Amino acid sequence: MNRILNILFLCSLFSSIMACGETNDSRLSGGDSPVLIGKDYLSVLPATIQVGNFPGIFKLNIATNLVWSASTEEDWIELPKTEGGKEILSVGYTANVDVTTSRKAKITFSAEGVDDVVVDIVQSDKTFTNPIAGIPDPWIVQYQGAYYTCKAHGNGINVSKSNKLTVINSTKSIWTAPKDNGTIKPWNTSHVWAPELHFIDGRWYVYYAAGRPHEESGGYKMQRTGVLRSKTADPMGEYEDMGMIYTGDEYVPGIIATADNTCYAIDMGVVNIGGKLYAVWSGTTNKETGGDQRIYIAEMTNPWTISSNRVQISQPDQSWELVQPSVKVNEGPAFLQHDGKVFIVYSCNGSWTKYYRLAYLMLNIGDNPMIPANWKKSPNAVFYRCDNTAEEDGVNGVGHCSFTKSPDGTEDWIVYHVKNRNDGSYESGRSTFMQRFTWNTDGTPNFGTPVGWGESIVVPSGE
Repeated sequence: MNRILNILFLCSLFSSIMACGETNDSRLSGGDSPVLIGKDYLSVLPATIQVGNFPGIFKLNIATNLVWSASTEEDWIELPKTEGGKEILSVGYTANVDVTTSRKAKITFSAEGVDDVVVDIVQSDKTFTNPIAGIPDPWIVQYQGAYYTCKAHGNGINVSKSNKLTVINSTKSIWTAPKDNGTIKPWNTSHVWAPELHFIDGRWYVYYAAGRPHEESGGYKMQRTGVLRSKTADPMGEYEDMGMIYTGDEYVPGIIATADNTCYAIDMGVVNIGGKLYAVWSGTTNKETGGDQRIYIAEMTNPWTISSNRVQISQPDQSWELVQPSVKVNEGPAFLQHDGKVFIVYSCNGSWTKYYRLAYLMLNIGDNPMIPANWKKSPNAVFYRCDNTAEEDGVNGVGHCSFTKSPDGTEDWIVYHVKNRNDGSYESGRSTFMQRFTWNTDGTPNFGTPVGWGESIVVPSGE
């Protein structure tokens, strides 16, 4: 067992648990500290603490312009004081007598006029280290007690099964891209990207991007989205190719999608909002000339058929999305639903750069997803780290995530990839990371700060 003190500062400026008298949009991005002007606020960092089974202390950074009080119902947490102001608070904890199990605690901070702030503590000696694999654009989904990982493998798609979230087993091929046969030239012969595995109405669907060789188009502008459908309820069983999905601007009922009447479309996923299915993906503004990548949504009549024109709901227009002004990218949408809200968590900036990071769009359930104004963008990026390592592996930008639960269903986990080195290319590789995340008192996700390369963290609850 790893018995080191394992304190993870899982909360950054971008995603700190912060309770304010009203919404504050004056926080700075990058490495700057929060700027709160003329508003009551209480912030406690980090949001989640992970410690070993031996006794020790951890520190909490409390920022406030108020007087707070703190409480906990767990006797193994030793609060040195129960009220105060802006300070660094050293909190003690005792050993876990039963070293074969983990335990959890909460510390609640309160101040007049703002929402409570809750810090979660997990104590365990069962740990794992990131990265867990070398898979970019990782997609992991939980089903009937097992975890299924879906990934691009050469010019095909593979799936694996594991009884542990932190272990990815060897994968099995479920589909291989077709090849040209004389004058028959399929649209999806190469560049298979970012497959996603979704379970809908008793069948599995795999959404993927693919296209034609570079020499035909001079780049990736022919990338489109296709979908596979399982023949049974087994995610590792046989699949049938349901063809290209329509992603254009000239929809008519019964239209058959082709490379000519659709636009560039990658990273597609599907989400059920209010009992209706929607497709969400990253596409370019013009099918002939490309343009910057934006997030689009469309209605679906079934998991393989879009039934509307695409509607743009996000474009790179914020400073933290345009760190390099010439690189305009919104991509990799993934979905969360919580507390009456739908979140599309997406990646921005170039995935080959150290500036890659996550942000989100938020919709109140009941509002029409097809009206762009109903989607509210996060005031800043919400997940980012750059170790600036060029000669050794580290965390040099993060993005393209998926979400799942711990084996016992009590914890939320984010799975994402990191760029291994700050080299401005894909040559050094991208690696698969995962960590737990929590929720802010306003119902928004709190992803914290990406953990470090080789850093030990407590395994998912129930593993």
